[in-house]
Amino acid sequence: MDFSALKELVQTVTRNKIKNIEVLGNNPDQEGSLIEMLYDGIGKGEVNSEEEAVSLLYGDKESPKSAAYLRTRNRLIRQLINISLFVDISQPMFNDRAKAYYNCYRDFASAHILTLRDAIQAAIDIFEQTLEQAVKYEFVDLTADISRELRKLYGRASGDPVKHERISKIHREYEKKKHLEMLALEHYESLINYYIVKRSPSKEVHKLASQYFEELYPIAKEANTSQYYYYTYTIGLIRHFSANDTIGALKLVEEALEILKKRKNTNRASLSVLALQKIVCIIQLRRFDLDCDDTVEYCISLLEEGHLNWFRAHELHLHYCLFAKRYQDALNIYSKISQHQKFSTLAGAIRDNWQLFGGYLHLLAAFGKLDEQKVTDIVGIYRFGKMNNEIEIIAKDKEGMNVPLILLPVIYALVKGEFEDKEISPEALDKYRKRYLNTDMNKRSAAFLNLLLAYAKKDYASKSAEKKITKELEVLYSEQPEVAGQTFAVEIIPYEDLWEMMTENG
Repeated sequence: MDFSALKELVQTVTRNKIKNIEVLGNNPDQEGSLIEMLYDGIGKGEVNSEEEAVSLLYGDKESPKSAAYLRTRNRLIRQLINISLFVDISQPMFNDRAKAYYNCYRDFASAHILTLRDAIQAAIDIFEQTLEQAVKYEFVDLTADISRELRKLYGRASGDPVKHERISKIHREYEKKKHLEMLALEHYESLINYYIVKRSPSKEVHKLASQYFEELYPIAKEANTSQYYYYTYTIGLIRHFSANDTIGALKLVEEALEILKKRKNTNRASLSVLALQKIVCIIQLRRFDLDCDDTVEYCISLLEEGHLNWFRAHELHLHYCLFAKRYQDALNIYSKISQHQKFSTLAGAIRDNWQLFGGYLHLLAAFGKLDEQKVTDIVGIYRFGKMNNEIEIIAKDKEGMNVPLILLPVIYALVKGEFEDKEISPEALDKYRKRYLNTDMNKRSAAFLNLLLAYAKKDYASKSAEKKITKELEVLYSEQPEVAGQTFAVEIIPYEDLWEMMTENG
């Protein structure tokens, strides 16, 4: 910054103005004040509602709608907003790109305020410095906004046509990139709910994703930003997944990773999501010849420990190990993750999945594939009733992740020879099959449930059952992952492997 700009900055930001800024903890008279009490009470978890806040500050003398409480509450909010500009970004969670993002937006806001105070030279200097960082780290929206502000300032204040033309060129370039990114984002967001939740084949989704991908992919080099590539390739993955083309999805995600890994400014979260999708494809296709362990390790290296996707990466790794018959490795992963301090805070479908894994590890112990005592020490005692009561989300998905929950106690009881002693009715299971599994998507699950019913009758090796067993096994063998509509996640352990273990023990 030129000294003239520094001088202008000093004259604009005077000491009198600084004194008027309310920042939490910097006012000696504030120590022990109502604002500090409210801040500490919330921070320590002692105050969790407006009523508790009023009680802490005023006893029963005021209400949550009183002017005194609202004044204290609003002053705390204002001071926290002020102090947010001074958040410590030296914490491990902030990588270089995250630090640059925070600093750039803070400096952009400061420069914009200076223009309103007519500190033009200081504003220009800050805008220029921030622009350099925004371009370096590919903050497209911010680069477009900064260049727009500088274009105005150079056109009206400095009178420098060379600088004005340079900034105008940057502004035109990044406004175009911004427009293309927004187009890709709009298409991406119109499909992302399917991507996260449904995942089952859909002609409508496939048609829409194909249309979007064919529009975006040819101009990717023109946009040439990491986010544009990410949105476009994710739409391409949805295109393949919605048509049950896992082979095509694997090829595309590998192409996406190859491009985005080389770009130094690709968002780490974007890379981790793509790596997760590669793992999903490997599991679905049972491609045990590929570098799944390396992909998991790469994915985990991009994530903050304890982040939801960090748990998701380990969840997929455990699932891969179950598919690859690496049962001890699966147990080791469960042991490591279940001991993490944030494991007990998991909720929803993520928690449900880990509980399901625990149940199937017990099943492997019942098959003799794992040491039963070790499984109990790590997972806890197997109590299906307790687990079933605690599982909330996947129990509602009758045609999806509810399937392994329904099958687990059936297989476990059959292996233990306790099927007849349990309140498991073959008639109820057959009714469930007819109602939820007799669909193109769940052919494999329907076939396997028929095998279990045959096993329960104890005549699976007889001549009378041989034809039925052969028919259902043919369905399993014909409905292989590359053509089956059912997502791999429904099978915690592949049905063929479970049937092999059951007949070995039978």
